[in-house]
Amino acid sequence: MKNTTQLKYGMYGIRALTDRRVAANTIEAVRRTLRRRIKKSAALWVRLQATVPVTAKPLGIRMGKGKGAIEYYACPVRPGQIIFEMDRVSRKVALSALAAIQPKFPCKLGLVEWS
Repeated sequence: MKNTTQLKYGMYGIRALTDRRVAANTIEAVRRTLRRRIKKSAALWVRLQATVPVTAKPLGIRMGKGKGAIEYYACPVRPGQIIFEMDRVSRKVALSALAAIQPKFPCKLGLVEWS
């Protein structure tokens, strides 16, 4: 992805500090938590899209006989990549939102401010 390390839309951003593969259902769960935290009046942008299919074979099946079916979709996250952006929120609300989503997200996160 091009230019994923700088803010594009909002005043605050949530940045990944470590790399990890993030599933689509994790992105959606975190988006819902953020939306609950920052209320309806604030703007929220999701800068990730889960486009990589992850396949798996069913349990109890022997090796061989082709590739498994698509289990879920995921997105690779790199260090420094902006994951979410927020606008029309205070710094205090942005920090509390970050604290709320950190346990749900598989990699370490940090807050970025527009300078």
